Amino acid sequence: RLKIFLPITILAFAVLVPVNWTNDTLDDLKVVHSDIDNLSISNIPYGSKRFIAHLVMAYVFTFWTCYVLKNEYERVATMRLRFLASEKRRPDQFTVLVRNIPPDPDESVSELVEHFFLVNHPDHYLKHQTVYNANKLADLVEKKKKMRNWLDYYQNKLERKSKRP
Repeated sequence: RLKIFLPITILAFAVLVPVNWTNDTLDDLKVVHSDIDNLSISNIPYGSKRFIAHLVMAYVFTFWTCYVLKNEYERVATMRLRFLASEKRRPDQFTVLVRNIPPDPDESVSELVEHFFLVNHPDHYLKHQTVYNANKLADLVEKKKKMRNWLDYYQNKLERKSKRP
């Protein structure tokens, strides 16, 4: 943050404050204002060429911010690449997630994936693992547990009734 705001602050105090402070627009308008208002753009008269200083400074501030951010992002990207290059090779660094495979009546999803990678990337393909959405299965298992509880309840109830004369 200091790389952006410190130079902008110094530049604003060196250029914009003198440009604004040396005008008497607010005094001439006879409006109620404080001394801090003399430092603002409101002290520049309408149509004054001093307004160009504010316009130029807005561009300078914008370009400076973009320049600093670009350099910082390049530095972060370089550090990240160095870090990734220094790590030991792990399978998850070479893993590809494939989703939304269109259904084929002739082949299973697993066969489709294997066929695709063997045809298109035969030198780089090692293996695949198909992962299915198990939410429906979990719901069915939960429903089975509930039904089993009810079955046990009614079996116990039936046994009690049959033991009585």
